[in-house]
Amino acid sequence: MNIHLQDIYIAERLHVSKLDIAAGTLTHVIGKNGAGKSTLLHVIAGLISSESLHAEMTISDIPPAHIAAHRCCLTQHNDSVFGLTVAELFRFYTPFSIAPESIDQVLQVNQYQTRLLRELSGGQQQRVHIARCMMQIWEAIEQGRGVLLFDEPFDALDLAYQIKWLDCLHDLQQLGNIIVIAHHQLAWLNECRDDDVLIMQDGQVQAHGKIATIWQSECLTQYFHIPEQRIPLYLQSSS
Repeated sequence: MNIHLQDIYIAERLHVSKLDIAAGTLTHVIGKNGAGKSTLLHVIAGLISSESLHAEMTISDIPPAHIAAHRCCLTQHNDSVFGLTVAELFRFYTPFSIAPESIDQVLQVNQYQTRLLRELSGGQQQRVHIARCMMQIWEAIEQGRGVLLFDEPFDALDLAYQIKWLDCLHDLQQLGNIIVIAHHQLAWLNECRDDDVLIMQDGQVQAHGKIATIWQSECLTQYFHIPEQRIPLYLQSSS
């Protein structure tokens, strides 16, 4: 299984000549605000189409008619105007009314089954939506044939849940799943040196490869325009 993008163009937002993301990888997509991270994820998710006549966006080894059973995407905004309980939300989007045990052990969402989603805190809602997203294609994930796309998933999450969830994703990566996370939590790059990083700037891919190979303190100056003398200590440990 492989994600392949070729000649992707969206005016003033994204221009990717060629990009391949392999099975069994967890990729951190980083860049300044407006760098094109969300747009890239939306293209991979099939939510936005390229304006180029020769564009390609394929997931190999999965028939196009079956992609929905293998691909999920958590967007930044998940507000609902309906007064749904967590169980009702799960039943609407997924084959489950409660989260599978392996998801609940990490995100602890089944305790909110009868609670209205809008009554939960921001962090509790985020955990519910992460679980809901994964549950949509859980069968494919267990087979190592899932494409999981997350846009700013760490927002509002306690550090303890960030740690547990990333550990879970690394286990799922080992099964062969493709996981792509767009975020601004750059400190995680120092903790996940075996993962991949994709650095974006002005809608284009500037670097793509192993964090241990690519990510250095100099990247903060080059791609984020942070003066060298102002780079926080907690981000310097990678050098």
